[in-house]
Amino acid sequence: MAEIIRRVRELTASAVDALPDVNDVAVLSGAATTTLLTELAALRRRVDAAISLVAADIDRKSARDLGPDSLARRAGVKSGAELVQKITGSTRGDAIKAVRVGGMLETAHAIAPLASPDARERGTAPRATLSFEPAPRSLDVLRTLTGAWDAPVAVAMRNGWLSTDQGDRLRAALGEPSPAERGGAWRDAALQLIDDCWQGELTAEDVSRAAKAMRACLDREWARENAERLHSQRSLKRVVRADGMVKYDLLVDPLTDAEIWTPLFRHLAPRLGGPRFMTAEERERATELELDPRSNEQLLADALTGFVAAGVAASGEFGKYVPTVNIAVTTTELRSAIASPGDGLGWLDGVSQPVGGAQIVSAICNGAVAGVLFDETGRAIDATKAERTFSTRQRKALALRDGGCLWPGCTMPPAACEAHHVNPWSEHELNHKTETRDGVLLCRFHHLNLHNQGGRVERRGSRYSLDWPGREPVRLIPKHGVIAQLRVRTPATGC
Repeated sequence: MAEIIRRVRELTASAVDALPDVNDVAVLSGAATTTLLTELAALRRRVDAAISLVAADIDRKSARDLGPDSLARRAGVKSGAELVQKITGSTRGDAIKAVRVGGMLETAHAIAPLASPDARERGTAPRATLSFEPAPRSLDVLRTLTGAWDAPVAVAMRNGWLSTDQGDRLRAALGEPSPAERGGAWRDAALQLIDDCWQGELTAEDVSRAAKAMRACLDREWARENAERLHSQRSLKRVVRADGMVKYDLLVDPLTDAEIWTPLFRHLAPRLGGPRFMTAEERERATELELDPRSNEQLLADALTGFVAAGVAASGEFGKYVPTVNIAVTTTELRSAIASPGDGLGWLDGVSQPVGGAQIVSAICNGAVAGVLFDETGRAIDATKAERTFSTRQRKALALRDGGCLWPGCTMPPAACEAHHVNPWSEHELNHKTETRDGVLLCRFHHLNLHNQGGRVERRGSRYSLDWPGREPVRLIPKHGVIAQLRVRTPATGC
């Protein structure tokens, strides 16, 4: 057995006995607890550094060109990082980081090898030779190092003067000099950041932000390209969860974030840690917010939706066709909601989740349109139109009634559908009218398929079915919640 393995096993055994348990920590004073964590953190930095050194060696010994002698191949994995991940139980990102940090520590050893214990005791170690103890951290020592611009970072990490997280993020955020001949400027920046870590006790996240800012100052072209890259990644994703809630995943660049967050923070500043010194009007507003039972997250959500609604109304982008919220509600439910906001149910356009009576009344008061009223048979209350095409209001009625393409198994939403005449206009002059009850929503594919394959949609009372020649009719069931509500409340009567 290698001597180093024996020593580490002995260390592990002694560490198990030395490390604190719940009872040890419980009896400590606050100051002693802080001291204990400081010592454990120092120990972890040493262990992390050792793991990184071994990880880099494993990665080197797992190179593809080693063929069957590759450590990774012999372990049944693809790469050295994957083998490190398997052994340590870490994430893939942590394993890759360990390999990267290990490479920097190897660089540190090549530049400034550790002095032997005997040499340190005799005081004969060369000035450039660094060790964990007892050498104090020193910028002067780091300035004298040879090697590439990042040599001071590597040695500071190896000596425990920076944590592996601090050093790795500093190195990654500064990036490579551009052009390469400017390595001296990058080294000066690295030394300044190392000093900031010591003097300002910067966290790893702080180091990363500071290094990126410094890199932008050193390389204006990178700063411009980085700003464009961040802006190009903007996105908004909408996901309907299983419980009916809708999640928006918004990703924006820092400038756009400032444009969004600044008014939100200003609006809710008293709840989010705003300034203490305010005018009388601001204090009154602050008192109202403090008494508001909503959580900060709920207040932010309500403020953002309010800003969006106000912006849409004032923008003029939509002309007279300002987008409004369409709510489907039966006459009975609307009367209940008006009489008692705790009662009544409505349904949003194309959604099978209910809207409470209080929300219905509030939405109507705020300008949202109750898009269609339904009678108790499920028929939309609207006017017959002596034209071939369905009106905008009638299409809204179809959307609110059908909830999307009625074809069995189709999930196309109302916006992607076309209105199909149950009674073809061309068959008889009596069909020369357009009523909501004689139209259904079908997506473009199923609409064309219906006509091309000779199928028909038949209406029997308020029910619709898909009829194919020589087959049993298939009932078309609307997907909208208001129809489900009527089916639950009203027993099927066949009409």
